[in-house]
Amino acid sequence: MSRISIIIPAYNEEKIIKDTVDAFKAQDFHDKEVVVVVNNTIDATCEVARECADKVLEYKENIGVCAARNRGAEESTGDILFFVDADTRISENTFLRISEITDENTFGSTLGRGDNSSMRGRFFFFFKNWTHRLGIYQGVVDGVLFCHKKLFLKIGGFNERLKIAEFNDFISKAKKAGGKYRLLTDCYSIVSLRRYEEKGYINIMFFWLFWKIKNIFKKDKKMSGEYFSKK
Repeated sequence: MSRISIIIPAYNEEKIIKDTVDAFKAQDFHDKEVVVVVNNTIDATCEVARECADKVLEYKENIGVCAARNRGAEESTGDILFFVDADTRISENTFLRISEITDENTFGSTLGRGDNSSMRGRFFFFFKNWTHRLGIYQGVVDGVLFCHKKLFLKIGGFNERLKIAEFNDFISKAKKAGGKYRLLTDCYSIVSLRRYEEKGYINIMFFWLFWKIKNIFKKDKKMSGEYFSKK
């Protein structure tokens, strides 16, 4: 059975990082490791992570989330890489299902759902999940991506020059390299709705819609800068 490395970039997440790491460790899948990459944090994220994670990488300077994911992958020991944000969990048996379907050319994501019973959140993920199920959109759910390490290394990982839409770029490179996208429709990523509640579901949906249109005409750089500056 394959070994899975869970890679979590973390910035000022001292309040939630332990619960997140513990939740992944509690998953019923034996051969796994949790790697936390602490990036430019000014709180106690690193100290808390060292108490619970299998491996912690600390960078005092801001190396960016793409670089954080790449450094985590470099230091990992798993055959399969599982990238996830610090405020996201997964449903039971997700790692088992990933190990069952992942070969050297596989990458993919899961369906998503919110971490509370908000009607807006439920409607949002109902819509988003069906765009995935129908193949209208092949992408990731809020930073959740699994990928065989050989494919990851083959395409050079994440583009560290990108500030947003790095997963779109990753998926494009993976497909060109012969990678096969897989969507797990029987597993869920349980996503924090805090960012959606703060920025607004409609605002986020329209931002990415306009970004997609502008990206087609190579006019997306300004939007990327605006998004990054507001995070």
